[in-house]
Amino acid sequence: MPLRPAQITFNTEGTPVASDFDDVYFSNHNGLEETRYVFIQNNNLLDRWKPHTNSCFVIAETGFGTGLNFLATWQAFMSQGIKNTHQEKANHRLHFISVEKFPLQKHDLMAALAKWPELGIHSEQLLAQYPDLVEGCHRLEFEHGKVILDLWFGDAADVFRNIHNFQDGQVDAWFLDGFAPSKNPDMWNDNLFQQMARLSKVDATFATFTAAGFVKRGLANQGFNVNKVKGFGKKREMLTGVFTQHDVPRQTAQYFYRNPLITDKKALNVAIVGAGLAGANIALSLIQRGCKITLICEEDEVSQGASGNPQGGFYPQLNAQLNITSHIQALSFGFAKRRYQRLLDDGFDFAHQWCGVLMLAFKDEVLARQQKLLKSCLWPDTLISARSPEQSSKLAGLHLPYHGLFVEAGGWLSPPQLVKQLICCAQSIGECEVFTGQHIDEITPNSLDDGQGWSLKLGQQSRSFDSVVIATGANTHKIAAAQHLPFNLVRGQVEAIPSTPPLSNLKTVLCHKGYLTPQYEGFHALGSTYIKRDTNIEYRAEEQDINLATHQASLAQTDWANLLEGKGLGRAAIRCGLPDHLPVVGALFDQAVQKVQFTDLYKALPLRAYPIAEDKNGLYIFTGLGSRGLTTAPLMAEVLASQMTQQPLPLPNRLLRALNPNRFLIKDLIRQQ
Repeated sequence: MPLRPAQITFNTEGTPVASDFDDVYFSNHNGLEETRYVFIQNNNLLDRWKPHTNSCFVIAETGFGTGLNFLATWQAFMSQGIKNTHQEKANHRLHFISVEKFPLQKHDLMAALAKWPELGIHSEQLLAQYPDLVEGCHRLEFEHGKVILDLWFGDAADVFRNIHNFQDGQVDAWFLDGFAPSKNPDMWNDNLFQQMARLSKVDATFATFTAAGFVKRGLANQGFNVNKVKGFGKKREMLTGVFTQHDVPRQTAQYFYRNPLITDKKALNVAIVGAGLAGANIALSLIQRGCKITLICEEDEVSQGASGNPQGGFYPQLNAQLNITSHIQALSFGFAKRRYQRLLDDGFDFAHQWCGVLMLAFKDEVLARQQKLLKSCLWPDTLISARSPEQSSKLAGLHLPYHGLFVEAGGWLSPPQLVKQLICCAQSIGECEVFTGQHIDEITPNSLDDGQGWSLKLGQQSRSFDSVVIATGANTHKIAAAQHLPFNLVRGQVEAIPSTPPLSNLKTVLCHKGYLTPQYEGFHALGSTYIKRDTNIEYRAEEQDINLATHQASLAQTDWANLLEGKGLGRAAIRCGLPDHLPVVGALFDQAVQKVQFTDLYKALPLRAYPIAEDKNGLYIFTGLGSRGLTTAPLMAEVLASQMTQQPLPLPNRLLRALNPNRFLIKDLIRQQ
């Protein structure tokens, strides 16, 4: 079902009121002071942040509303002397998980937050990153990664049920802040309380403005010690408490459990093999978490494989269903755009144009698919919207007699320049050493007494690491530990077309059966071929002819497409994909071991009958981005970095399972007769 935005009005005190619940978003008396008293003071956060031994303090909230609780908590967290510079390692982070079933539209959020000028600097940053209203998790980063907001759009109990959990839980404190139980009974129920218990660490606290008896009893039944304390302002009582239950079922799928890196070390020493979009993004995500990174590149320069094209189109691939692929694409696109824009804002410049991407309905079947997508109402206009032939022509600066769909936030950027700036950003935060011209023949377990860690040979020297991430793209099939994965290698050739009139007028990226970008340094990128099981990267004149013919056929109703002319310039690279066209992100595993572990999967026994999946502790893989790396790499890097460091993951279980390296084995075992 499409998300339904909140319907709000403002009362005479200027407080936003939810029309559907006839309830205020915060106190008429002083909503900010209410937040500070109910949630920050009664979860004892200021004292708990000082001695907190973990690198990440996790708060979970029911009811994001206007974001007031998050903004006040962010402000309080930074007031503790947490530095927000790139130069300080991320040794203390605030991770705020919040759920909202009826999210505010951006203009309503802006109006609501205008009431709190003392939070203005924080509100402006939230508004700048506020996501499209798409179901799922939207990860927003602030203070150079020291403050994370995972803003989940959806029903609270459903969202928490589908959050991946670790064996010790992950939430340190709860803000229970939905509309009053009498006006929103669908949220305040045993399903929510059960999920709170599942996700809570032992000694996690909660606070809530309500003192309703059934809330008190429901939380007590799930292992919380519950107390009544003085309420805010004229409210007589409210509830606080501590989670004391030790034996709680926490997992939702043992065979897809994402094991974190098991080590006693607080600062992880991680080698990343591969320095394209995947390697650079995971380097940044890990270094934001305080890891020491060694980035290893086989070529003499980074980003020389599939990430090496001078221009790449940047947009999500969506359809009329909220299936796994389109859902990952939509969430990934939003996070990628936010990451890239932050790089630019912080001075890490790369060639780009946020000129939008126009997907043309160049034949009747495509037009029918586009109309079906629009009728589904799954995707908000802020993400993708319809354009008439007249509007298409105006957007493009060229005659285009086609209907189309426009992704305004998209455009093009230079992947090689982006990769270099991602690495520069990582180096500005912490230790990130780059080795080029290094071919990795073997990744071997350390021969230490505890058996932890992995060894790589760099030049003539063997070096030891706590963890290794394989991000080698099309070369991954050569690494022994990954050879059981069913990689598909596809050759793609992209042309560099000289910019001459009228093509020089092109103002947006065009997509049909191929793609065409506005000019950069006198050339347009035109692509691309798809030649399966061909790993030769020499330039081919016959593929230039294929690319030109594809564009001319798709744009046959224009008078300028036949003027497109190649000059034998361009490059070929090999895309690495998998049969389901999804990336592979997570821990590598021994196929023989898991076959034994899950030999009875086809029997569909109760979950507790199966063990937790064993993997190669500390050996991870991140590849299979295909031709969508610009869109998916940043969020996939966050998935992996969060898993490795045992921090909240930014996707629901349904999507995480679809990315797990063992998914093909598990499907085979389930289907076994």
